[in-house]
Amino acid sequence: MAESITLIIHGWSDCSNSFIHMKERLQERGVGTVDTILYGDYQSRADNITFNDVVDGLNQQMIEKGILNRDGTGNAEINIVVHSTGGLVIRHWIWRYYAGRIDQCPVKRLVMLAPANFGSPLAHRGKSFLGRLVKGRWKIGDFLEVGRRLLDGLELASPYQWTLAHRDIFSYGGDCFNPDHIKLTILTGMEDYGGIRGWVNKPGTDGTVVISGTTLNSVKLKVDFSDPDTPHTWEQIETADDFAFGVLPGIDHGSIVGEFEKTSGQVIDRTIDALTVSTPALFREHQKRCKKITDTAYRTHIKQDVDKYGRFQQFIIRAIDDHGEPVNDYTLEFDIYQAGKEESGLLPGNKYFNMKEKSLSEKFQSEMLDQIHTHTKESSFRRLLVNVDRLNNLIEHTKQEIGDFVLVMNLFVPEVDEGIYYDVQSLQKVVIFRSDNEENSSHLPTLFYGNTTTLLEIKVNRKTSYVSISKDPL
Repeated sequence: MAESITLIIHGWSDCSNSFIHMKERLQERGVGTVDTILYGDYQSRADNITFNDVVDGLNQQMIEKGILNRDGTGNAEINIVVHSTGGLVIRHWIWRYYAGRIDQCPVKRLVMLAPANFGSPLAHRGKSFLGRLVKGRWKIGDFLEVGRRLLDGLELASPYQWTLAHRDIFSYGGDCFNPDHIKLTILTGMEDYGGIRGWVNKPGTDGTVVISGTTLNSVKLKVDFSDPDTPHTWEQIETADDFAFGVLPGIDHGSIVGEFEKTSGQVIDRTIDALTVSTPALFREHQKRCKKITDTAYRTHIKQDVDKYGRFQQFIIRAIDDHGEPVNDYTLEFDIYQAGKEESGLLPGNKYFNMKEKSLSEKFQSEMLDQIHTHTKESSFRRLLVNVDRLNNLIEHTKQEIGDFVLVMNLFVPEVDEGIYYDVQSLQKVVIFRSDNEENSSHLPTLFYGNTTTLLEIKVNRKTSYVSISKDPL
């Protein structure tokens, strides 16, 4: 087989010039040559360009350059390294051209450096006037363009991310990213930006992307309240993808690429490992090394500052009605009650807080809703970001205060008008977590996992009083 090809793909508002030193390091470490390590560029700040455009153009260029045959097969193994938005680009490309035939995909190794798999809190800022001034193109004819269509997809809780996750990580049944097909490695830093750039920092990020949103070991939960004659039901789907994941201390979104300006470093070492591992057995060893680095980094840094270095979890929530239409206006609240007050998964309306429950509920409410974002174009999609290590501390504190307890979710949906409304009674005091989860909790999903993104779809019953049948005319 011909010598392998390595393709480097940049992120939003970037270009291949940022990766010259990466190519040099890959050459020095024997990954490839000047002719076999290539750059993939796209105009990420053109307002009309879409992810469909990028992946179609990428595929056509790979055919024209002889990397791919027209049927999608290749004459050489392909390695791909992506940064940031490049993670969404390459996942979209793999789904678009290899869904249902992943065994024909010539990509054998894929390294994602700080990928924006589940969004960036900077995306909606990039669409603002300030973002256009800072990042917009200044050429005649495209004055202040920022790539609005791509930023819509990059925004937290975007429908694009939701749809892509259903197309690839929840659809392939584990046949995509695993050591027998595409050996995927995801590396991200655990630091946010220092200095003057620190004004953009948000909790749980590397300065640009959400750390827990870089991984692909997600869970999809569905809770259905649409049938008034049956109790609400939970459905859980887990991804089966098998990849290496490393969280690296001392690294932020920029320095994960900037380290390649040096001759050595932890990002370089892990990237070279990922691009040269040859067998599933060796990949397992690579996975273990990445996990050890991650575990050590958190064990060391959480002691310093759990607020900054705790493991976070994203929840992407989508509300729909019983016809599958979006519910755009809703509010979430979270409360806790002492265990034993719930009946059949629901707490009766005549059970009230005591003062400790009320005080602790306010703390849980703050933890769950401190970092909430509503997608600017599709408000049925919301993002919650929870510091799981801090939440676990609160759970232990609550057990000491009141004993075992249940965490409940309340969903409030206002009526559309006087004749169109939602069945909100069934959406109150829904148990989502029990501290005594070993007993009588088989109907509940396991909810909290650090460094993951959980998709939650809530289906509610929309009702109307505008329709009637009578023997007498109105």
